[in-house]
Amino acid sequence: MRALSIFALLFAAASLQPAIATTLTPPDAGYSAMRIVNAAGTEISGKVYSDSGNERWETVMQGMRRISILRFNESKILLYMPDMKMAMELGRDQAGGFGLDRLFDGVDAEEAGSETIEGEKTTRYRVAPNADNGNADMIVWLTDDGIPIRAEGKSMGGPFTMVLKDLERGEQDPSLFRLPDGVTPMAMPAGLPAMIGGAFSGMPQ
Repeated sequence: MRALSIFALLFAAASLQPAIATTLTPPDAGYSAMRIVNAAGTEISGKVYSDSGNERWETVMQGMRRISILRFNESKILLYMPDMKMAMELGRDQAGGFGLDRLFDGVDAEEAGSETIEGEKTTRYRVAPNADNGNADMIVWLTDDGIPIRAEGKSMGGPFTMVLKDLERGEQDPSLFRLPDGVTPMAMPAGLPAMIGGAFSGMPQ
């Protein structure tokens, strides 16, 4: 996502290039990849699919499959647990109660140089600490078509890294960003911050 406000590691060396302020937003480019997130000593990995501002991330946590779907243009988040045949939905208002409403907004960042990451030419952006991102200092590397190939940083929760492996560009099946037929989402129950946090570790926030 061109605006992945993913927690990123502090870099001691600043870029020698002039900082260019910009607002990062989701890419239109379609792609799939393996997303690997390391945070608080825990690694979470799973297949991610993205297209036209929508994203799907499939993970297994504590032996349970979880699918998180972000529908950016609809300001909607879907959580689907296929083993339980259960789904939950959050709109912008409900997401705000978990501090996730910023998933639907662009992120202000400064261009800070260029690098080749995972074989991809990227532009490096710094997202400075502010109240919207939990005062985390972040660096994110984006390809020319806006794909976040890597992010690193440090927040109050500790260091955080995200990397995409086995990137494949191409149009994604729209059904990936919908719940299966016959599955009706319920409203998100109160008191599930742990589930929310785990489902969206490494997602745009």
